[in-house]
Order: sequence, then C-alpha cells, then structure tokens
Amino acid sequence: MFQFRATKWPERVGSSSSGRRSDRYRRVMALHPVTVSAADGPLPETVEQLKALKDQGATTVDIVLSNTDLVDDAELLELVELEIRDLAQQNGLTIGSITRESPGQSSGPSIYGPPS
Repeated sequence: MFQFRATKWPERVGSSSSGRRSDRYRRVMALHPVTVSAADGPLPETVEQLKALKDQGATTVDIVLSNTDLVDDAELLELVELEIRDLAQQNGLTIGSITRESPGQSSGPSIYGPPS
C-alpha cells in the first residue's frame, strides 16, 4: 500500500523562510530598471513595481522613460518625470537616474544584431 510522507519542497530562487530575498535575487533586480511610457505616464503596475522593489530592500531605482517621441511637449515629459519622482519618494526610494529613450535608441545589445 502507498504511504504518504511529508517532504520539504526546495525553495525557489529568491525566497527564504524568513521572508527576505536572497542576495542573488536582489542583484538581479538591481540590473532591471523600471520602464515607464512617456505617453501613458506611471500606471498602477508601476506603483506595484516600486513597492516590490522597496519590499526587496532596494533604496534607489533607475527609470527608463520610453516612447518619448510620442510626446511633443517638453513640459509634459517633465510632468511625467516629476510624477515618477513623487511616486518613488512616497515608496521610500530615491531615483538613481531617469533615461529618456525613443524607439530609435537601444538600451543594450539586441538579439537581432546591430540596427541597419
């Protein structure tokens, strides 16, 4: 007859029994900036992402402002940046840098090779 026995499942990468994230997970999260569309501004998902970063122990966050070519008014871009800074401050984070990116720019090497 089959007998059940208690087994301990292996923990996922980044989780621990005390609720803290592992150093490896923290290093991986530090490599990924928060991306915000300049046309849409900060969405509820952005707020959740900032809260998650704070819960993981982050103190600074880098922001990539994408789709800047869709916004013609420089004042609107500044307003989006101010709103992002305010959200970060509300969540106890400081902004490391805000990078404006348009579709022609690339934040890193592409898997498809250099642009032609």
